[in-house]
Amino acid sequence: MTNTQAPVLKMGVREYLESLVSIIRSPSSFFEDTTGESGSRRALIFLMISGLFYCSVSMTYFFENSLIMGVVMMANAVFMPALGACFSFCIIRMMTTSRVSYSSVFNIYAYSSGAVMVISWIPGLAVVMEPVRAILVGVGLYKTGKLGRLRAFMTVTLTAVLLLLFFWTIAPLVVALRDSYGSWAAQISVTTYC
Repeated sequence: MTNTQAPVLKMGVREYLESLVSIIRSPSSFFEDTTGESGSRRALIFLMISGLFYCSVSMTYFFENSLIMGVVMMANAVFMPALGACFSFCIIRMMTTSRVSYSSVFNIYAYSSGAVMVISWIPGLAVVMEPVRAILVGVGLYKTGKLGRLRAFMTVTLTAVLLLLFFWTIAPLVVALRDSYGSWAAQISVTTYC
């Protein structure tokens, strides 16, 4: 008997929990089921709900209810999967003739990151959950992106390397901007009080 139901496009609490349990229980069948998903709206909502949970719990327990830290963490929760999907999409296009769309790759990253965020706020588990996220992304690329196992593994590995290189490259720029902002702010405060 085949399932002829159209995929559910809304994302309420029930759908969120069903998706989360499905990703954790059987990621391969979950990603096979989301192959026909058009657009990234549902995956983005899933990611945002997980990000809100992650940020609110982290803010409450570790950052003393700092709203600024919560906003930074939420931006990070959404930006990092998008950046990882961008790098993976470019690598896939260079390595294969696959015509997988960016939205499909982003959906893989959004679902994988969202599933991991629910657990990774616990101290000590963030480091453990990164390989789990990489495995989920690899499974998603294999099932949804129709890449072979080796190509999915290579894509995940090269994406991780590119992300590290990207942040190592911009780190000196961020430090220089922070130092120049600090000296600029000190000059303004000195001239204001003089």
